Amino acid sequence: MIEAALVRLADDVGVLAEDDVVRAFSILKATDLPTYLRLRHAAKKANRDCSVTVLDKLVRDELPGSDDDASALDELVALARAQCQLHHDADRNAVAVIPMPGRREVWRVYSSGFEDWLRAAYWRAKEMGVPETTMKSALATLAAAGINDGEQIELHVRAARYGDGYLIDLADAQWQAIHVTPQGWRVVSGSPVYFTRTPSMRPLPMPAAHGDIGLLWQHTNIPAHSRVMVLAWLLDCFRPDTPFPVLELVGEQGSAKSTTQSVLRSLVDPNKVGLRGRPKTVEDIFVAAANNWLVSYENLSGLTPEQQDAFCTLATGGGFASRQLYTNGEEHVMETKRPVVLNGIAVVATRPDLIDRVIHVDLPTIPADARRDDADTHAGWERDQPKVFAGLLDLFSAALAILPTVKLTQKQRMADYERLGEAVARALGFEAGEFQQQYADLVRAGIDRALESNAVAQALDKYLAERVLPINWQGTAGQLYELLNTHSLPDRSTWPRSPKGLSDQLRRIAPAYRAKGIHITHLGHSREGALWRITTQKQYATPPGVSRTSVGGIRYGEHK
Repeated sequence: MIEAALVRLADDVGVLAEDDVVRAFSILKATDLPTYLRLRHAAKKANRDCSVTVLDKLVRDELPGSDDDASALDELVALARAQCQLHHDADRNAVAVIPMPGRREVWRVYSSGFEDWLRAAYWRAKEMGVPETTMKSALATLAAAGINDGEQIELHVRAARYGDGYLIDLADAQWQAIHVTPQGWRVVSGSPVYFTRTPSMRPLPMPAAHGDIGLLWQHTNIPAHSRVMVLAWLLDCFRPDTPFPVLELVGEQGSAKSTTQSVLRSLVDPNKVGLRGRPKTVEDIFVAAANNWLVSYENLSGLTPEQQDAFCTLATGGGFASRQLYTNGEEHVMETKRPVVLNGIAVVATRPDLIDRVIHVDLPTIPADARRDDADTHAGWERDQPKVFAGLLDLFSAALAILPTVKLTQKQRMADYERLGEAVARALGFEAGEFQQQYADLVRAGIDRALESNAVAQALDKYLAERVLPINWQGTAGQLYELLNTHSLPDRSTWPRSPKGLSDQLRRIAPAYRAKGIHITHLGHSREGALWRITTQKQYATPPGVSRTSVGGIRYGEHK
């Protein structure tokens, strides 16, 4: 009928007001909106003198309840403002705090969680659905109210500092949290801080009455000498006020890297997608960080220098900025700090600045007669996870009690992790300073890996090996470039193409050489170019340098 009317419309502008035509357009709008819009546009093109505005009014009058769009919007806004409190965060993003029986929910206004709640509340009140356009208008109105009239509040995801301890969001249906202090831990029904959630978050297990952290090693393939490092990393994931080290799991095929990573993640931040594939861009990394508390990637064969820099930024805190969509000048900024876990067959952290932040764990290969199938593995972990989580909380509380007594005279790059690890080790019964020595050995091994993969370091090592100690060389980057360029290297693909490129590489490897007792110092610029000095000094043994106070703790047992 509409197509026939469009033919007649070329000579008769009154066709669009005929009852049958209006009724046909009304049915089409109610059942097939895209086709309705296309035919409405075709009517406009068929006769520019016709009035589609009149057609729209007639269609609204024909459709039942169509004149209630404005009132539906008002009712949605009034319903939301009556049942929730509207605020905003430091970035002026609107937040809705919803008091409910037995719990308090906190959602960003522009989130699927808040939209689902609002649709459900409107259905309970009116037993009617909400058109998409009306919902978008309501969210925009509520966001404006939260930004302009609401108070600024601080939002947290999964973990938050509170008093002398920490709060951990269980992310369960009751919105419960766990409060961990030096005196112990307890489950709280009403969190004193505002925790919000993302759609992919999943709940942590309800901790058992009696914990057993030793069960963790039955479900992971962490070697004994690395277990205290991993325990310290797990607990550090709940401390958002300190930098996060990056956990790197490396092993051959059949070393249960992914299984181990899944188990560890389930104790910190369970997610709909526990393990992700290799990120394509730096932006992908920051988008994952914005939607997850723990950033987790598996089966990595390598990372670009830019991606490794991004993980450095996540570990210590920073942001990523790109052009805002559909704008010419505004920026979209994602600022965050997150714990990270990676796994691969080969080492993926190769740049010195990332290696400084990495806890590297080599996983041994599992013999064929010791393998277990996935069904048994998952069933066993579901059974033991609440006990392991409770044991982890017990250890966290004990470490927080010991932490004020830990004094480090010599510190590594991730000093906050090192100090917590020392407290964890003492809580487990290790001698004071033992963890710091293990961590120092780990850092030294990382330095060696960083220099092994660097072409400039390989050439510099050959050059230094030919000279008599002590070394005290000084000259320009160009002179050093000529000296090092004469040495043969197995792979020159990453060799710098100019003295300036050499200077950039020297700045990157200087901290690693400094730890080995070789100082590479930039002295400024002269007419001949950048000046550098290479000297050898006494290499000081790392640590421990901690006060050996008498501390108590549980037996370390299988943790060593």
